[in-house]
Amino acid sequence: MPFFATNAEKNIRLAIEHQCPQCGAPITLGEETLFFVCGFCRVRLCISQKGFPRYYFSLSPDAPTDARVIYLPYWRFKGVRYACHFSGVIPRFMDISVLAMEKAPGKIPFSLGFRSQALPLKRVSNETIGNFIRPIDFKTSLLGHARPARPLGKEKTPVFQEDIGETISLIYSPFYLQQTHLFDGILNARVQETAPADLDINTLPLCRPARETQFISGICPDCGHDLEGQSDSLVLVCRNCQTLWQARGNRLGKIRYGSAGPNHPEDVMIPFWKIKADIAPIEMASYADLVRLGNLPKALRAKWENQTLYFWAPAFKLSPHFFLRLITRLAIAQPDPVLEKKIRKNIHFPITLASGEAVQSIKLTLASLIRPLEDHLPLLARASVVPGSLGLVFLPFEARHHDYRNPDMDLTIDKNILALSGNL
Repeated sequence: MPFFATNAEKNIRLAIEHQCPQCGAPITLGEETLFFVCGFCRVRLCISQKGFPRYYFSLSPDAPTDARVIYLPYWRFKGVRYACHFSGVIPRFMDISVLAMEKAPGKIPFSLGFRSQALPLKRVSNETIGNFIRPIDFKTSLLGHARPARPLGKEKTPVFQEDIGETISLIYSPFYLQQTHLFDGILNARVQETAPADLDINTLPLCRPARETQFISGICPDCGHDLEGQSDSLVLVCRNCQTLWQARGNRLGKIRYGSAGPNHPEDVMIPFWKIKADIAPIEMASYADLVRLGNLPKALRAKWENQTLYFWAPAFKLSPHFFLRLITRLAIAQPDPVLEKKIRKNIHFPITLASGEAVQSIKLTLASLIRPLEDHLPLLARASVVPGSLGLVFLPFEARHHDYRNPDMDLTIDKNILALSGNL
């Protein structure tokens, strides 16, 4: 039985061209791919990227050989932005690209449009030839070039916002100068009659944008057994020695986990991050604090004053509205199953949401629960969240026809929602 459940096929993805470091064979992978098996030499490899990835489009083969080629930078952001207003938390999915230059010269497109989805990309390396323009920082690019967002009602400016599950990358698009004309290096078409003066290669800020991409062997460091996972899995499993591993720089690091015992062999094990956090200056250390600040419809019990409060977040990407419902439901339920360090034969869901994203979701949990928001939301915006302990926990769910259900919490996760979350 496979370790990981199979998600629905993703429809929107970037295609990245690689070379297998073992045999040199050409490989085209999706941008979300972190683990793969080479189709030629069958080696298992993990991809570890230092910082954000840098990609570029190839110059058109029809471009003149004597053209002066420059690569202009575009920031790309893909993820869910949760805007916290006094009226509630409003999520919005975003997939945008913006020109990363302080002054957009001439008729240079401010966005890549559909190019990144239609054309293959290559990773920038030290061997990549070309003049690469130094980008301005990500936030400045978004503020200066992003089109205004669709109005969200009367409250257009949130008190604060969090980006969960985001992917940030830098994509370079080729242009070239010939005589006094500026050409799009992909379409091989003239952009404007006369190249703007601020596109003089001799005066533009250039850089070498390469950052090292590590390919790590997908072999268990403890026992040498093959690791298993889906292509977008952040965490890989060794069934032989019952360990979990995650890429850290140029090596694999062991992940601490616990697993609640399933009730049936057919149960599906779904992963969650369990976090104990210090939230300053908000007093939120015990479950009683959450009940009080959230005005939860519960009779306050004395034992809750000493019950440690844990925040929970799914360790997999999920549609934003259900993500909010799930993190608040788990915070109220405070599950406390008996855990064992054991990987059973049950199907396990892949871990595709990083622990850092789970820590960011704590403010969203509180913004969804505490009342009144007018009193607490500005304080929450300034609060610092420092995780004290963080671990991965697998909880058993009954696999039913349309959903997965945990009977202990009477919690269900719709299968269709999981399938549609694959593109996030």
